[in-house]
Amino acid sequence: MKPGSDFVRPLAALAAAALALGGCAALRGGTPPAPAPEAAAEPAQPADPVMYHVLVGEIAGQRDALDVAVEHYLEAARRSRSPAVAARAARIAIYARRQAEAIEAAERWVALAPDDLDARQTLAILYVRAGRTDEALVQLRRVLAAGGEGAFDTVAAVLAREKDRARALDVMDRLRHEAAGRPQAHLAYARLAIHAGRPEAVLGATAEALRLRPGWVQALLVRARALVLLDRRDEALAELAAAVRERPRDWRLGLAHARMLVEARRFDEARAAFRRLDALRPDQPDVLHALGLLAIEARDWEAARRNLERLYALGKRTDEAAYFLGSIAETRKRYEEALRWFGRVQRGEYRLDARVRIARVRARMGDVDGARALLKALRLRNPALTVRLFLAEGEILSDVGRHAEALALYTRALERLPDNAELLYARALVAEKLDRLDMVEADLRRILAKDPDNVHALNALGYTLADRTDRYQEALGYIRRALELRPDNPAIIDSMGWVQYRLGNHERALEYLRRAYELSQDPEIAAHLGEVLWVMGDRPGARKVWESALREAPENEVLKRVLERFLR
Repeated sequence: MKPGSDFVRPLAALAAAALALGGCAALRGGTPPAPAPEAAAEPAQPADPVMYHVLVGEIAGQRDALDVAVEHYLEAARRSRSPAVAARAARIAIYARRQAEAIEAAERWVALAPDDLDARQTLAILYVRAGRTDEALVQLRRVLAAGGEGAFDTVAAVLAREKDRARALDVMDRLRHEAAGRPQAHLAYARLAIHAGRPEAVLGATAEALRLRPGWVQALLVRARALVLLDRRDEALAELAAAVRERPRDWRLGLAHARMLVEARRFDEARAAFRRLDALRPDQPDVLHALGLLAIEARDWEAARRNLERLYALGKRTDEAAYFLGSIAETRKRYEEALRWFGRVQRGEYRLDARVRIARVRARMGDVDGARALLKALRLRNPALTVRLFLAEGEILSDVGRHAEALALYTRALERLPDNAELLYARALVAEKLDRLDMVEADLRRILAKDPDNVHALNALGYTLADRTDRYQEALGYIRRALELRPDNPAIIDSMGWVQYRLGNHERALEYLRRAYELSQDPEIAAHLGEVLWVMGDRPGARKVWESALREAPENEVLKRVLERFLR
C-alpha cells in the first residue's frame, strides 16, 4: 500500500462526515473566509475545533504527512465524543506506526464505546505489542465475556495479527488456563500454536479439548495437522482412521482423512475413502475430481472417464474435467474423442496445454504439418511461451521419428535463445537418437557449465556415457552427484543401476533397478531390470518383468530392442 493511500477521499465527503460528527456553525452559515496568502497550505480554523482537526488530518494524510495527520486526528479524538473519530485516530496512528498515540486513541475509543468489541480488540493487540500483557488480558476477557460460542476463536484471530508470536501465544495460554473447563479455549490455543509454528504445543491442548469434548472433529483435525508438521503423518492417519470408523457419516472428517491419504501417496486407500464419500453424498465436485485423478494414477481409464464425465455434467471445474477426459482419450488412442474434449477447454490454466495436446493428437493422426502450423500460431500469439512451444513442436517431430527435423528446429531456436537450458537439453536428447554423441556431450556440458547441479543434465550425461561409451567411471561420477541431489528419483536410480551393471556389479545393479521399478513402472526401467535378471540367470523373472511392461507400452523402442536381443 502507498503511504497515505487510505486517506484519498473527496473533500466534499470529508466535510459532510465532519458535520455529522459534531456540526460546524461556520460551514452551516456559508462559505468560510479564504485563508490569508501566507497560510494557504493549511485550512483556516473553523468555529468547531473537531471539524478543523479532522479536515487538517485528512488533508495531511492525502499529502503523505502521516505525523501531522496523527497529531490532528488525535487532537480531534480528545475533543470529540464520537467513537468514530477516536477509531479513525487509532487506525491512522497504527498505520503510521505511532504506538503511543495509537494506544491513546484506542483507549479513548473504548472509553466512548465500552461495548464495541472491535475497540477492545484493537486496544488489546496494541497492549500486547507494547508488552503490557496484563492490560491486554483485561480487554480480551471483556471480549470473551461478550463474544458467545466463537469468542475464543475471535481472540485467537486477534492475537494471530501480532508479529511477536511467542508473546501472543503466551497471552492465549493464560486465557485458556483461566477457562480450563471450556474445550473451545484449548482448541483456540491449538490453532494459534499452529500459526505460531509451535505444533508440539498443539498436542497437549487438543488432548485436553478432546477430553472435555470426546470425538470433537475440529480438535481431531487440528491435532492431525500438528502431527503432520511434526513428521508423524502415520500417527495422524491412524487417529483419523479410527475417528472415521466411529463416525462413518461425518463428511468433513472423512474428507480430511481422504485428502491426507493423498498427501501421503497412499493412493489405493485414498481412492477407497473417496468412494465412501461419494456414496455418502453423491455428486460433490471435489470428490469426483479426486476420484477421477486417482483413477488416472491407477491407470483405471474407465473409472477415471466415468467420474470426470460426472464432474463435467455438474458444470463444475469443466475445463479441468475436459482436459483430463481428453488426456484419457489420447492415452487410449481415441483421437477424435480426445480432440473433442480438448476443444472444450476454454479458459484457465489448462487452456494452453489443451491447445498443445490438440497439436500432438493431430500429429498422431497423421497431420504433422497441421500440428506444427498450430504451434507456430500459438508462438506468435504467446511470445512469452516461445521455449515451451518450440519444445512441444520438437517432441511432436521426435514422436513420429523425424529426429533430424527436430534437431534442426532446436538449433534454430537456440540461435534465437542461445544457452537456454531447456532447449539444449531437448537437443541433446534428440541428438542421441541420431548418434550425434559429440553434440549430446557438448550441449549437456554447456548446461552444467552454467548450472553444475542441474540434475537432469547430470543424469542424462552420466547415463549416455554409461550406455553409449565405455567411460563408466566418468559416468558414475555424474550419476552419483545427481542421486545425491535427488535420492528418490526413479530415473536417476535406474541410471545408477545401469552404470553398476556396465561396471560388472550385477548385485548392486539389481538392487538399484528393483528400487527404481518399485517407484515407477517405466518401460525403460523394466527393460534394464529384465536384462540384469536375464544375465544373472533369472530368466522367468526377466520374462515376467518384460511381459508386464509390454502390456502397458507395446511400442516402446528401448523395450522392443531388449526383447529382440534376448528373445528372438
